[in-house]
Amino acid sequence: MAQDKNALGDWVWVGRYIAVIALSLILAAALGHMDLFEKTTLGKLSAAHIVQFLGFAAALVIVWILGQRATIVLQKQGGKGLLLQHLILPVVSLFVVALAYPVLMLLLKPFLGATLLSIFNWTFIVAILACAGWLVMAVFNQSAPLTALLTGKKAGAK
Repeated sequence: MAQDKNALGDWVWVGRYIAVIALSLILAAALGHMDLFEKTTLGKLSAAHIVQFLGFAAALVIVWILGQRATIVLQKQGGKGLLLQHLILPVVSLFVVALAYPVLMLLLKPFLGATLLSIFNWTFIVAILACAGWLVMAVFNQSAPLTALLTGKKAGAK
């Protein structure tokens, strides 16, 4: 029981990260839809797009840091959670890279011509596919321990 309570204590920090992510998303959305921000521009950019970019980008950075820290905590705790450790960063990276595209478009879209937009798009396609490939390989490399965890059988047992 004391060990379970200690393990739970190792995860209390997650709430702070989730609160910061939620606040960042709420502020970005709320401020980005205010008339003041929508009508104020800086060259081709509206203040709404700038504040939305900053808020959404901050949330994505915090999500990625959350994934890194979760991996470290699982590594220190060992046990069954160790199996998930190898999957967290590939999943979080896929999520962050996929969502980084529309976030960056808030800031860059007015400045990208057809050729640069095509290069930008293909860069993200390659990055998303690389993250997906990383996730597939992480699952493949952990398939025996994951199967054992899900079925309750020991890895390698027939």
